Amino acid sequence: MAAATVSRSPERTPVVRVRSEAAFVLSTQPWRETSVIAELLTQRHGRVTVVVRGAKRVSSRFRGIIMPFVPLVVSFSGAGDIKNLTDARWMGPMTPIDPEGLVSAFYVNELVLRLTMRSDASLRLYNDYLKVLSEVSLKDGKELSVALRTFEIKLLNSLGWSQVSKVEEIEKGGIWTVRQGELVCINELCEGEKAVSLGTALAIAKAEITSSADLREVRDVLRLIIGYYVGDTGLKTRKTLEIWSQI
Repeated sequence: MAAATVSRSPERTPVVRVRSEAAFVLSTQPWRETSVIAELLTQRHGRVTVVVRGAKRVSSRFRGIIMPFVPLVVSFSGAGDIKNLTDARWMGPMTPIDPEGLVSAFYVNELVLRLTMRSDASLRLYNDYLKVLSEVSLKDGKELSVALRTFEIKLLNSLGWSQVSKVEEIEKGGIWTVRQGELVCINELCEGEKAVSLGTALAIAKAEITSSADLREVRDVLRLIIGYYVGDTGLKTRKTLEIWSQI
């Protein structure tokens, strides 16, 4: 289990020190000549941004492990939004992700990056992320689509979006659509809106997606919902996935 300590000094931001925390790298970008900035998803501290100093040096102990989909145990410290990575080691093996699965896995990473806030801790999200990575490495076709849709809903729910309170209302019928990132019951559709079938609305509200669902409609509805929250720029890997026809 990770150990965390906080050091305080007068008129200074507290310094956080975290040791031996399970984590995955979501993305990296170069920083200065020899270092990188990495976005991590950690087990008990949520998404954390760290500087990995000297990571690009041939002799660096971080070389070859600061990359996505490698289970790590990390230690970091710092007072600001960007921490310093002080240690990282390989936790153990995972089922390799094949090239087609990698596109879906990068899509999952981008979702987490775009929809979560730094240091918003969620053990459930970390476990859901670990589960979907294992599913991406083992499944394809409908099973892969079910895994991705399920993760999308769980991620949204972890951020407080949950539509489960609407289950009884959906079961009563009516016309349902998506407005401002929510499932809503309306009297009539506005121009450009599409009705959501009751089966799909229920599946999403209950977070119970199966291979017997209308997966294309589920995908399209979740695309509208996620699109509302990520904004106009959209998701880069979503476009790649569309080209590959994997979702």
